[in-house]
Amino acid sequence: MEQQDLRNQRGEIEFRRLLVRQQVEGDQIFADELGKDEMVRVLEERMRDTAATMRRLQAQGVVLAPYLEIGAERGQRSLVMENDLGVHGAAADLSFDMLSSAAHWARAFERPRMPLRLCCDVYNLPLRSGSLPFVFCYETLHHFPDPAPILAEVHRVMSPGATFYVDEEPVRRALRQNVIRAPKTPGPNANALQRLFHRGMRFFSEPAYNELEYGIIENHSISIGEWRRQFSIFDQADMTLSTLGDRARASLRGATNPLGWTLNYLVGGKVGGLCRKTGGTGTPAATLEDALVCPVCVKAGLEPRLHAGPDAYTCEGCRASYPVRDGVVFLLAAAKRAELYPELATAS
Repeated sequence: MEQQDLRNQRGEIEFRRLLVRQQVEGDQIFADELGKDEMVRVLEERMRDTAATMRRLQAQGVVLAPYLEIGAERGQRSLVMENDLGVHGAAADLSFDMLSSAAHWARAFERPRMPLRLCCDVYNLPLRSGSLPFVFCYETLHHFPDPAPILAEVHRVMSPGATFYVDEEPVRRALRQNVIRAPKTPGPNANALQRLFHRGMRFFSEPAYNELEYGIIENHSISIGEWRRQFSIFDQADMTLSTLGDRARASLRGATNPLGWTLNYLVGGKVGGLCRKTGGTGTPAATLEDALVCPVCVKAGLEPRLHAGPDAYTCEGCRASYPVRDGVVFLLAAAKRAELYPELATAS
């Protein structure tokens, strides 16, 4: 299975560091990325939608805590979990800068309760096997050449009966008319007509993602059939395809609404829904902190607990130490940490 390489991961870190400068500090770096004021509007909408979704899942009997959000970026959805729903868990991402910016957004949106923020590698989650009842992500899996190892790690840390919620993952379109490259967004000052034109252009263009220049993977080539195979690792997968502004919806398996399935196949769309792990072994952790384990040891098949301190977390097995900076725990193996964040070595 193909995985992100070091260049991809360094690109993630550098690009998102620049995004924080633009969207938190107000620097103008990318013309076609959201600015500080526009980001507030977008995050408000995402947080509102997240709260509605999670309340719906809660009403359906889904256990939401302790939770893990992978690809959490700014942590806005985890802030909703902590403050709007009153459940505690972890926001995990490879980007320290994004995770650190969660403190800014917590103040901006008056949501003071913070998730535990973990700077870690999703290929090697620092969590005990079979320990979490709920994992979720938005727009995350397509940043990998192959989602399979990520889904395998998610499946590993899920407890029996646990739920994995995924949303807004792109589906490959069969009708590809990429005659031009268009900006990723219509721009912060675009009017309604320009926004409508930009949405229509996606059928004739290939978005000019700034991420690609930094080596970040934008995998929009995953077909409906491949997504179906990817989610087959779970005992149950109730996944929905949607396109044309959610006007055309269908089951990922195509058993209902053949017209909706065909439209998603032809023009592309997004996939999302619930996956469940009904079998396996493990015991749900009482708290997220009880589920934390050493990333070096877990890679070797061992799962000793981590002990939290004000400046570092320490493994009770191998005695490895993991620093805490600005409230973010760096749960990366020392070699990986040195490759991705060499400034930590010079600062200590």
